[in-house]
Amino acid sequence: MISETSSRPAWVAPYLTKLDVDAPESLGPPTLDTLRRLHRAHVERIAFENIDIQLGRPQGIGPEESIDRILAGRGGYCFNLNNAFASLLTALGYDVTLHRGQINGSAERAKASPDQYGTHMALTVVIDGERWSIDVGLANSHYEPIPLREGVYVQGPFTYRLQALPEVGPDAWRFLTDPVQTTFHSMDFTLAPAVWEDFIGYHAELSTSPQSGFVQTCELFRRDALGTDFILNDELTRDDAGGRSTRVVTSAEEWFAIAEDVFRLDLSDIGDAERAALFDRLQRAEEAWRAAQAARQAADDSSTS
Repeated sequence: MISETSSRPAWVAPYLTKLDVDAPESLGPPTLDTLRRLHRAHVERIAFENIDIQLGRPQGIGPEESIDRILAGRGGYCFNLNNAFASLLTALGYDVTLHRGQINGSAERAKASPDQYGTHMALTVVIDGERWSIDVGLANSHYEPIPLREGVYVQGPFTYRLQALPEVGPDAWRFLTDPVQTTFHSMDFTLAPAVWEDFIGYHAELSTSPQSGFVQTCELFRRDALGTDFILNDELTRDDAGGRSTRVVTSAEEWFAIAEDVFRLDLSDIGDAERAALFDRLQRAEEAWRAAQAARQAADDSSTS
């Protein structure tokens, strides 16, 4: 653990500037209030995004590259965001542990094959003797840290649950998202410590396999105190206390303006031709998905008539 008076890496100050947070010397020793502040700032200002994967040039997930992405005005998905945030918190003196997680996991499958965990990088922080679940890379979930205790937790308009999974093992947990947030159902994780290199193989598959959702769908998420903004391919959605509003984005120019303004991304390295090709690709992917949904609904209607 790095003490308040120890020298810190040169990237810490500009990272905090990206979060619009005070310089490290002004933060003082690690506290829960400061952890909450850092977490809120991260999910508000650093987007979950897979644009480079969609462009066919998947990024690495090491701490240095992930931090460099954030300093350059980009985000990433869980391996980038939680890896970078863990590095920042460690540099600020927090007791951080990486864990292997699984999106929409099955307790039965996990018991039979616990090595399946790893498609998500989960984090915990121990502060004042209590362990907290933190996650700036779980799309539209945590706005603030959640104590690692079974229970129901309300954050803004959303209600989450944490439950132990004793049928899997003594250190297995499940985070359940709000039912209104239908992008995923749950995330299981084990408290066994991990290192970022444990996720390299999962990243290779998730960022390149044609069967991967991150290859099939362009995803952008940004959380704030009142709700969540997200893009799936060409649909922009807002979830908040007023419900869900969704509209289709109709041009590459509009799509990239939203990505830069709403999601705070610096996409200046993507030229006009790449922008047009990306938007055409995600638009066609969404049209195919809508057609498949309509066919499925028609089949359901005919079977019940």
